[in-house]
Amino acid sequence: MTVHLRRSRVTKALTDSGLAASFSEAEARLDAVDVCILLGERQAGTTAGQAAVLTAIATAFKCFGRVTLATRDARAPLRLAFPLGATLVDAAVALGATVVENPPSEATHVIAIGAALPGRRWEVACWWDRWLSGLRTEDAACGDSRLGLAGVFAGALAVRQVFASIIVGSAHAPGPVTLSLWEPWTDTPTDLGPVRFTAPNALWLVGLGHLGQAFVWTLLTLPYAGPRRAVLQDDQHISIENEPTSILVVGDAERRRKVRLAASWLDPAGWETGLIERRHRGDIQKTADDPPFLLCGLDDVQPRRTLAAHGFDYMIDAGIGRGPKDFDGLQIRTIPKGAATGALWNAPEPKRSADDLLGKAAYRALESQAQGCGAYTLADGSVAVPFVGAATGALTIAQVIRLASMKPAGALIQIGLSAPEMQIDGGESPAIPAFLGGEMIDLDTVAGTSE
Repeated sequence: MTVHLRRSRVTKALTDSGLAASFSEAEARLDAVDVCILLGERQAGTTAGQAAVLTAIATAFKCFGRVTLATRDARAPLRLAFPLGATLVDAAVALGATVVENPPSEATHVIAIGAALPGRRWEVACWWDRWLSGLRTEDAACGDSRLGLAGVFAGALAVRQVFASIIVGSAHAPGPVTLSLWEPWTDTPTDLGPVRFTAPNALWLVGLGHLGQAFVWTLLTLPYAGPRRAVLQDDQHISIENEPTSILVVGDAERRRKVRLAASWLDPAGWETGLIERRHRGDIQKTADDPPFLLCGLDDVQPRRTLAAHGFDYMIDAGIGRGPKDFDGLQIRTIPKGAATGALWNAPEPKRSADDLLGKAAYRALESQAQGCGAYTLADGSVAVPFVGAATGALTIAQVIRLASMKPAGALIQIGLSAPEMQIDGGESPAIPAFLGGEMIDLDTVAGTSE
């Protein structure tokens, strides 16, 4: 096995686009990045602030191998239902961060969260106001900070901008952006979205890899109080190359079953989980007691078509790009029961042959080192980065919340994280005919900061 396999899904964004002549060079370019998360005291105790901090830390560490959290509030209790300790700093350290009081001078990139931009060469600020989420390049106070989804999306988007600076080079400068998670199809988002909404309390998740784990991560930022349950279905184990794209993997989880990893996060948070460690081939009979919402995070189109016809009240299907040019693109489909499934997905484009990639410099370099077998293994894998999954998770959970709240969701949402405000609006799903269950959440009754 080649030593480059562990980070290959991430480094392939450089090697497969011809931006790095070897996997060693790609790793060195990522290792040179030193991200500092600068956290202001007011956001250290908010739900959105903590979600942004931990999402940025988790995804930056998996991409770049190191990350620093600069905060003067080391005792802020952890508000999120993550099994990572009692305080925000405990969670940050568990996810790989080094914690300091002031931004180190050697930091190459600074992400400010509720703090003034320090005037570094490369810096960006996370921003949100309830369901609005994005980035700012000048000092701007965050608004309503009680919704964790907004923090997840902003933190992921900030790390995406750091990654883009490695892909594009020093000429890349982040710009301000705002997206409504409640209505992502809105061209000029200004509506903050609802204070009161219904969160789903019965879900069936198929695929607990990159996207499925991001669904779980985002769900655990919501302030549930009542009973809730999730059916988790996947037949795969965590493999070494999955770890950098698996946001729930903390430490070594190789060979651990994906459904059991997800359950180890959901169970301590009060979810009742049922595990199915086999593929769903349309042969599992759905009953009236099963969850009405199916969240799908699979790669291949055919099993998604099978699931779409299986009788769930709603299937929310998320997919992301797989190549060096489209890896930060995402699609979310809302599919009601009885919908015609034949035209939901285009015929998949022919997968780029591994043989085509073997001619690129990075793969030739492996073959010259007598790692020809390893070169083919790397060429056969897809490009994947953890911040895309996290951003997709926030958008997907927002859409299932709309459905649980008896609001139509986006029939097809297409977004590229390079320009999320330039989304493609695919219309809305049909009106919701009946209440499908869920827990009413009123942010006005949830303890937290609303700036």
